[in-house]
Amino acid sequence: MASITEFAPQSTQTATRFNLYQAVHKGLRAMLADLLLNVGRSDGHNAEDSARRLAQLQQVLQLCRCHLQHEEQHLHRAMEARAPGSSADRDAEHQHHLAEIAALQQQATALAALPAQAQPTAWQLLYGRLSLFVADNFVHMLQEEQANMAVLWAHYSDAELIELHDVLVAGIAPEEMAHWFRWIVPHIAHGERVAMFAGMRQGMPPDIFAQTLAQAGSLLPTQDWCQLQQALAA
Repeated sequence: MASITEFAPQSTQTATRFNLYQAVHKGLRAMLADLLLNVGRSDGHNAEDSARRLAQLQQVLQLCRCHLQHEEQHLHRAMEARAPGSSADRDAEHQHHLAEIAALQQQATALAALPAQAQPTAWQLLYGRLSLFVADNFVHMLQEEQANMAVLWAHYSDAELIELHDVLVAGIAPEEMAHWFRWIVPHIAHGERVAMFAGMRQGMPPDIFAQTLAQAGSLLPTQDWCQLQQALAA
């Protein structure tokens, strides 16, 4: 397993360039952390809570699977187009993650069918396996943000990367996008949020943008919401 010493800080130059992974990974980290906390609170004592948390697990794991597919279809393909072989390590990690997703889904399905007295142990086992999956994903995401982006920065301009990002986003189904919106918007920095909505305003009809902005208002703390409105009005 990778150690923290393997990750060198990004230079000022690369940190100022467009990073395709940054916003979505912040949302994914928040989503996985919330899931892990909820599974850790579960022991089968409350059937309604257990059902809700198992449904959350299945939903998040499906989003993880979709996320891997989007990266492979768009980002890995772009890497291979100009730097053959550069996505091989990440591709292998994706295959490992897909296997773990399937195993977690199978474990959750089996847990749901257990009698009440067997559920506490099963929840603890699920929590342990999910902990490893989350930890592995956190390391993997940092590797993508640094190693993958280093390849993309070396071979693509920011204008090309933004176009690549826009094509990827345009191919995401509305229902899936709504889930990502829910997790990304509250968990990115103010400047990232302003840039995101400024871009949306340029590419959306005014009425659709107004609806989208209103949705953000329901997700953000009051201070963050006011700061976003002020920045967009400036």
